[in-house]
Amino acid sequence: MFIIQQTLRDLARHPLRSILVTVLIALLMVASGGIYAMSEDVRHTVSQIQSTHAINAYLLKGLDQTSIDTLLQQIQQDEAVARAEYVSPADGLKSLQEQYPQFSNVFSDLTKNPIPPLIKVYPVSVQDISSLSAELRSLAGVQTVEYDEASVQGMAAAGVFVHNLLLSVMLLAGLLFVAGFCLMAFGIINSKRKETTVLGIAGASNAQVLLLTPAHLVAVWACASVLFLVALPGVVRSASTRITASFGWVTPQPAGVLYAAAASVVLFVSLVCLVVACLAATLLAYHIDEEQRREEMLLE
Repeated sequence: MFIIQQTLRDLARHPLRSILVTVLIALLMVASGGIYAMSEDVRHTVSQIQSTHAINAYLLKGLDQTSIDTLLQQIQQDEAVARAEYVSPADGLKSLQEQYPQFSNVFSDLTKNPIPPLIKVYPVSVQDISSLSAELRSLAGVQTVEYDEASVQGMAAAGVFVHNLLLSVMLLAGLLFVAGFCLMAFGIINSKRKETTVLGIAGASNAQVLLLTPAHLVAVWACASVLFLVALPGVVRSASTRITASFGWVTPQPAGVLYAAAASVVLFVSLVCLVVACLAATLLAYHIDEEQRREEMLLE
């Protein structure tokens, strides 16, 4: 109870410092949470873009419908295949006409449909697309296999980049949390050097005196966490809105899921950094307390 009362007195005694440090920590938490939410949205967008990549397995001309259905069923049973669909020559030509309406006269003058039958195969993951293409080439009835290799490699690289960027940002945020808490602890300890003797006379034990600085840090972290949880929903909505505006066809992740994920990650990282800072502050306070006692003994 003594520690709680003394911590509240310290916060009230230095209101400007307490408010500024609380707001700065809250801003760092909000920035980290916003970056995490944006990264999750980008990864979700990349995964949806990847799901549109398909392998075009062109079939031999002259295959009967039974052989095509058997081949399609065989492909769909592959664990690396998300879905597969057959595109007949007529459907292929129709899709081409819709894609290039400026050449409608050319298409209408065709006496023979040049589009081969094909099966569009959508892989579960773009990382499996190369091995899946090799499997499709070995199937009887498949003439050739094509896919946009450069685009697939770009999407895979984008996913890895976003993952590495998120890890780097979280590491940087963790270092800033530790630095901020430690600097605050150092300032509190220096301001309390003259109060240590008075607290001892007031009946505070050495353990209680040592715990005052960590308790102060915990109080500031708790206030900053409340501000962070209040401000984060607006940041999450802004991140989702930007993604939706850039990629209108992408279905964004639910805001509640992003909020829960970002809040839990940032609170966990900041709590770990708080524990590290509290341990460092306790050791520093003990060291300063010992030095102060030695000085008092020498003076006596």
